[in-house]
Amino acid sequence: MSKSDAPFQSSRPLLLLALLLSIPAFYMMLNNEVSPYRDTGRSLYVLVALLIAMDMWRLYRKSPSGFRYRRLAIVDLLIFFGAIASAWSYESSWHFTEWLFRLAYCVVVFLRLSVLLSRYVGPHKLLQIGVFALFVLAIAGEGFLLLEPKIHTYADGVWLAFLTVATLGYGDLVPSVPGSRIFAVFIVLLGYALFSIFTASISAILVGEDEKRLRHELHMDTRMLRAEIAALRGELRDALLEKRLRHAPSGDDNRQEEA
Repeated sequence: MSKSDAPFQSSRPLLLLALLLSIPAFYMMLNNEVSPYRDTGRSLYVLVALLIAMDMWRLYRKSPSGFRYRRLAIVDLLIFFGAIASAWSYESSWHFTEWLFRLAYCVVVFLRLSVLLSRYVGPHKLLQIGVFALFVLAIAGEGFLLLEPKIHTYADGVWLAFLTVATLGYGDLVPSVPGSRIFAVFIVLLGYALFSIFTASISAILVGEDEKRLRHELHMDTRMLRAEIAALRGELRDALLEKRLRHAPSGDDNRQEEA
């Protein structure tokens, strides 16, 4: 990431809220039968665009120079215009072009959300990863409950979410409609990312402990080596002093030479 993108990687609660709201907005717009859901989805997309506009205006006031040329700013603008386009009144059934547009928009939102959360979730942050994984599992369970007709309880939704994240595939519960299948795709990708970060964190902890042990042993070996070198220097100094005293002429020998 370049230095010009540094402000776009800082804490941005408005953008984070907007990206999270775009997820239920997408799945509410998938519901072709219940009009209030679609209306709520459009309203959420309008709120998403408003939050992104407020967030980008706040950043522009802080750092107006070169704002339009920053890469993450361009991505945020794409999400902003995508939210406005998604809130536009469409037919109840989506045609192929609209499906491609909305799926591409979901991919951009997912990638931007991953970049934004990378500063909170990473190696050496095992607790944050666990809390975030539980949050994702809870939200995914509710999502499957709303989108999958075969799911009738929240417990079954959480179980299907766990099967999807873990990619187990027992076969007792499977996504059967386009909405839940698309939802499952993003849950699987998110599960892969969380599993990779989780294993990397455990590896970092184990490697860190080994490094501490090796560093301690190296420090002790260095101290012992310094002590041995100091002792050798002392012995060498004493030997040289004894040799000088042994070969130095005494006072009687000097008087005899003078006589």
